[in-house]
Amino acid sequence: MQSIYLRAALLLAALLMILCLASPSLAEYRDLTIGDRGEDVIRLKTRLYELGYFKTASFGDEFTKNTAEKIRLFLSKYGLVGTEATAEVQEMLFSEDARPETYVAQGGAAIEGPTGQPDLPPLDADGTLTDKTAEAFVYKNEEDGLWYYISGTLSVEIRRYYDRADNLKWFETRVRLSGGNRIRSIFSDNAASGRRFDLPLEITKKHGAILAFSDDFFGWRRDAKDIEGIIVREGRVYSDVTRTTGKFPPLDVMAALPDGSLMTHLPDEHTAQEYLDMGVLNTWAFGPILVKNGEISENIPIETSNPRQPRQGMGMLAPNDYIFVTVLGRRTDSDGCTIQWLAGKLHQIGAVEAINLDGGNSAMMVFDGEMLNKSKTIKTGAIRQMVSMIAFTD
Repeated sequence: MQSIYLRAALLLAALLMILCLASPSLAEYRDLTIGDRGEDVIRLKTRLYELGYFKTASFGDEFTKNTAEKIRLFLSKYGLVGTEATAEVQEMLFSEDARPETYVAQGGAAIEGPTGQPDLPPLDADGTLTDKTAEAFVYKNEEDGLWYYISGTLSVEIRRYYDRADNLKWFETRVRLSGGNRIRSIFSDNAASGRRFDLPLEITKKHGAILAFSDDFFGWRRDAKDIEGIIVREGRVYSDVTRTTGKFPPLDVMAALPDGSLMTHLPDEHTAQEYLDMGVLNTWAFGPILVKNGEISENIPIETSNPRQPRQGMGMLAPNDYIFVTVLGRRTDSDGCTIQWLAGKLHQIGAVEAINLDGGNSAMMVFDGEMLNKSKTIKTGAIRQMVSMIAFTD
């Protein structure tokens, strides 16, 4: 009888040992923080590299401030806050479903967005007014972060979001067109020279634009005698010279086709004349391409220096149905985002084609005479002037 109990005890012990070996436990991890060193720190960094938080595998065995920042970014994907790699955090990090750097939150308690909704007038399937002769419907609620402009040919819906865990604020602007209305380029001067710089509000006022965004800022490259990329604006060729080197921006192209669709192309994929032959009236050259044929681009370069910045991307959901994401940055209430985050967000929204526009202090968003992405107290001298903008008129 004793031998039976002994054999049973040995069998149970062996089973427990197998389970322990098969399933990592919290006891296997020690809490890691700034200053710690060891092989486990290298394993931690290697895992962060696999998930895209580190952009190079060249790192040492010390848990540095930079490592702590990567942990903060990882935890922000779960709506959590922290910079230490505790045992619990490492268990999350090494799990099969650990969230990569490109993960974009679907919503939840950490994401604040508009909570109200106005009563909209009767609309067609394309989002524009059913009564084409009626006055435009205008709604502005800055406190809630919701804006509308809807006419018989133009539908604009702007929503502002804030991710508290990641200290990130951004606008999502959906634009739908009908009745022959189209996306346009507007210039600072009547001659559309591409050389005169002016304030965004002055440019939009001159053209009566309801909504406008900064574009590829090709005027700066022209002024600096740099390569401008393939630039066609309102059917006029401004530049037919591009590059294929690794310099940023890559000068990838977004072209607006006659049917209202937007298509992304590599810098030298077409000449300016070939775009004109397609019926293209406008191209924008900046990049990188963020979404191509419904998939996030695999060729998005990694910015290792100051990757979180104000950014702006434009994309197409369907012909004549566009999406712009404008991310605030360099502010106490928003640190900015990486290009990978911007690509993930546009893909999540449903963009099938999308490109990165000029960001930083160049990122501008004007709606009905107001710069929504700039503080009302900002001084005029701090606002970057430009030669052209992407615009929607009524």
